[in-house]
Amino acid sequence: MTYTLKCLFEHLPSDNIADLAALLKQHWRRHGAGQSIVSAHLAVADSLVADGSRWQRPREGNRLKALLSLDLQGESSEIEGLVPSWPLLGVYSVDSKVVLPPPLVEQTSPELRTSGSLQVCLFRLRADRAKADALDYWYQEHGAIACATQSTFGYRQHLITATKTRDSAHYDGLVEEYFPDGALTSAEIFFNAENPDQLADHIAKLTDSSSRFIDMTSLLVRHLSEYKIDLTTCH
Repeated sequence: MTYTLKCLFEHLPSDNIADLAALLKQHWRRHGAGQSIVSAHLAVADSLVADGSRWQRPREGNRLKALLSLDLQGESSEIEGLVPSWPLLGVYSVDSKVVLPPPLVEQTSPELRTSGSLQVCLFRLRADRAKADALDYWYQEHGAIACATQSTFGYRQHLITATKTRDSAHYDGLVEEYFPDGALTSAEIFFNAENPDQLADHIAKLTDSSSRFIDMTSLLVRHLSEYKIDLTTCH
């Protein structure tokens, strides 16, 4: 049995990815949780994605500072053993669908950075649409539209199935989209457009599709740098 946890943090104890990875691995060893972790990725709001602030929602007071993604196996471990006591926005178990798989990269350094940026988007479903219908639209139609109207080279949909901490913020879905570096500063690159008319068309199509199932007032969007954590010393 395998399952995935998404852990969202409001603050981090360091700005240095090597320090953060060391703290995570120390925490997992201390709690004996390393054996249950198949893979771990930490995505953080660092200087390499600072230009992506133009795309974040909300623009002011954005609480998302980092995303820890854990793929786990075996019996479920205690959350306290998997997630350090850094200020949390929420911890969620998810069912995932890969619409467009990002390129696989080999672990050539202790903390390997994924190319480009990772846009993380959390949302609630529209209250005036049946949940089954909204999810069907998200899975069957919106994913293809999002990939066609943006320069994403990786796209994953995560349906939140349970909150794992008492005070986790309420969201229904989480999307991970991988963008090239140029998308941080260029709307034309971001929306995969070759001219102003195509740019306007892609923005309109994406906005229309998103609003068909998402409560647009609930959006939490942030560009992050994603790092693969080397688990060699944890197993």
